[in-house]
Amino acid sequence: MTARRFRIVICRGPECGDRRGSAALHDAFRGALDAHGARDHAELAWQSCFGRCTQGPNVLVREVVSPEPGGLTGGGFATMPGPRGVTALYNRFDESRIVPVVVQHVLGGQIVRTSSSDRGPLALAPLTP
Repeated sequence: MTARRFRIVICRGPECGDRRGSAALHDAFRGALDAHGARDHAELAWQSCFGRCTQGPNVLVREVVSPEPGGLTGGGFATMPGPRGVTALYNRFDESRIVPVVVQHVLGGQIVRTSSSDRGPLALAPLTP
């Protein structure tokens, strides 16, 4: 079985990213991936905007999943969405949340529910700045 791979995408938009330290988050993620031996499991990337500027900076951690051979991936007028994998968009992200995301999400394959925007309909709690 091959190891899981993740893509960590950090917002770099002018409102939520650049003004709220996205470059520092990128550097801190790189350090945490190195410190936990996770560089082979993840790649870092930038996104200009996730459309959630008031909740930024935002970090998307998406499992890189290959489609099944012979599956429904293109060939028609529209491409079907690929498999989602273990994916979460983390909002209001700061450096204190990086290690749990690297350890639990990237290495452990589990979304850090206390840090994600996808907590489900019954777990809506007020967000603290």
